[in-house]
Amino acid sequence: MLEYTNSKTGNTVKREAPQNTVVYYSGKNLIIETDRDGYVTYANKRFIEISGYEKEELIGLPHCMHMHPGMPEIIFRDACEMTALGKTWNGYMKNIAKDGTAYWTETFIQPKFCEEKNIIGFMAIKREPNASALEEVISEYERLKQDSQSEEKSQYCGEVYMGRGTCNF
Repeated sequence: MLEYTNSKTGNTVKREAPQNTVVYYSGKNLIIETDRDGYVTYANKRFIEISGYEKEELIGLPHCMHMHPGMPEIIFRDACEMTALGKTWNGYMKNIAKDGTAYWTETFIQPKFCEEKNIIGFMAIKREPNASALEEVISEYERLKQDSQSEEKSQYCGEVYMGRGTCNF
């Protein structure tokens, strides 16, 4: 069991250890937003339902509370580096709910900018993964985890051009 401290309330929130249960997410998009420091500022109703957290405990938690520890570190590093440069990243992510259940999504992460064009936070849109590609994704991610020193990027993640001005809210 892991414990996270909510930055807004100061309360401790517990998350179960990863379970053997894996769900292949389907349904409406999950949306989560964070501030620049990675604390959750918004989550849509569907994300709240799937994650298993109450809205009051979720807002203010570090976003890493839903990052599955079984993911290769290079995937998270690639996403962080890309979005820190102001680019939109997409790829497949294995997430973890409060009860320890894992679920796969295809994730798009984009920075949010203020009027001065500085990054003020991030928004992730998580949707149903491509079922036909998921088996290959899982196999590739296992290979990347085995070679933890690898700087190799996955073919299942990378920059997405969303159009000029898309990230400017």
